[in-house]
Amino acid sequence: MTRIRVAATGIGLFALVALGGNAMADTTDASGSGQNAVQAPSTDVGRTGGLFAGSSFEIATGADYSAGHYGAAADTTVWSVPLDLKAQLGRLRLQASLPYEFIDGPGQLVGGVIVSAPGSTTTTARSGIGDLNLSGAFLLTRESGLLPSIEIGGGIKLPTAKTTIGTGEADYSVNASFYKTIATGTMLFGSVGYSWLGSPAAYQLENGLTASGGLNFRPASNQNYGVSLAYREPVAAGLKGQTVVSPYMTYRFSKLLGLTLYGMAGLNDASPRVGAGIRLTVFQ
Repeated sequence: MTRIRVAATGIGLFALVALGGNAMADTTDASGSGQNAVQAPSTDVGRTGGLFAGSSFEIATGADYSAGHYGAAADTTVWSVPLDLKAQLGRLRLQASLPYEFIDGPGQLVGGVIVSAPGSTTTTARSGIGDLNLSGAFLLTRESGLLPSIEIGGGIKLPTAKTTIGTGEADYSVNASFYKTIATGTMLFGSVGYSWLGSPAAYQLENGLTASGGLNFRPASNQNYGVSLAYREPVAAGLKGQTVVSPYMTYRFSKLLGLTLYGMAGLNDASPRVGAGIRLTVFQ
């Protein structure tokens, strides 16, 4: 098998705030798109009666950036401008994201990681519509006593990007997440999942486990601050898993408008060197 080099370009594939399917979030993320706005957990959703009580809708856009060498001959930098849609229907959350990508370097996006073959000379900058990501989650239990809130979710990446940007193959994922208040205004969250990556003709990708965890601080009802740590098993034999740490903040200016900012850094050479992003969300 051709040895490939990979790195996480975002927080979402291995569920930084696995938040790739967080039914309890204040902000919209771009789950699976490669670079994601962090979602800050909230205990406000789904506390009224009925399956579809407390419904809401969101639309968000912004920009994401990542850069890394990834062991290839040159850096790969990625800019992404997403369009994110989310419908929160009581305990059920449905979400879609379609980004426009700008890539410079030998890498390709593989549902949240960069892949490049050794000796690749494809360093020409290119741009275009990225892969369409669809996800959903259902809140199984609400926090009660020692019992945390628990949700299950899943997603699919549809190969809408051209092959110079993506792999041309579909990816699938499932996850289970928990949220537990440990002190006033402080929440512990985490997720465990599994992803199936479609392999292009040129190289073989491997399925693998994903995990994430973090702390969210909520000093006021319209503010969240926190940090997340995410890991994904290697996407090819002989490679390291990707590990990314991400601090974030969200601020809701009004009932209609919110802002999310995040940064990220890789903890090994299979991860991006640096990254950051911003989301502006309109709530309905």
